[in-house]
Amino acid sequence: MVAGFVGAGLVGSIAADHIITQLKMEEVACVKSKYLPPVAIFVEEKLRHPFRIHASKKDNICVIICEVPLKEEGLYSISSVILDWAEKLGSKELLVLEGVPVRGLPTERKPLCVTESGKCESFRDHGIETLKKGVIVGIAGAMLSECLARKISGTAILTPAMATLPDPEGAATLIEALNKSQGLRIDTSKLIAGANEIREKLKELAENYEKTTGSMDSEKMYA
Repeated sequence: MVAGFVGAGLVGSIAADHIITQLKMEEVACVKSKYLPPVAIFVEEKLRHPFRIHASKKDNICVIICEVPLKEEGLYSISSVILDWAEKLGSKELLVLEGVPVRGLPTERKPLCVTESGKCESFRDHGIETLKKGVIVGIAGAMLSECLARKISGTAILTPAMATLPDPEGAATLIEALNKSQGLRIDTSKLIAGANEIREKLKELAENYEKTTGSMDSEKMYA
C-alpha cells in the first residue's frame, strides 16, 4: 500500500494522484466519516470523493489518497478502519509519502526515510537516507503508529517541500524513491515539467518584487 495525504507542498497527495493516473488504477473503495469535511471534489468535469482507495492487480499495489484535511479527533479511528480493511486483504507493507516543510524553494532535493528496525539497510542500499529521530504527525503519523500494533510494516518516505505552495518536484522525488526501493517504473516527467513552470513563475514574481521595492526605495531617496 502507498498512501498520500494533504501536507507540506501537497507532495503526498500529488504523488499519490500521479501514481493512480500513470498506472491507470481502478477506484475500489472510499472512506466516509464524520471527521471528513462535507466537500466533494471535481476534476476534469468529473466529481470524485475526497478520500479514495485505488488498486492495480497487475502491479500488486494499492494507493490511498485523501485530498482534504482531516479533523484531528478522527485520525485514530480512520487509520484503524483502513488498516483493518488492509489486513483482511493480506497487505503486508504501507509506504506513506510525506513532505517536510521548508521556507521557499528547497535547495536540496533528496528522499529521506523512516522505517522499522531491520529495514533501514534496504532503503540505504537504494540511496535513500534514513532519519534517526523525529515526529510524524497527522493521518500519516497515525497510520504508521497503527502499523506497529499489526503485522503490517510501516515506512515513511519524506522529502523537503515548499510549505505553502504545491510542489510537484517534491512529489517526483518521492515517486523516484518508490521506483528505486519497490521496483516500480512510474514516469515523473510531467511532474518535473510542472515544477519547472512553477520555478519560472516564482522567479518572475521575485524579479517583479525586486523591481517594485527598488523603485520605492529610489522614490524615498528623492522625496
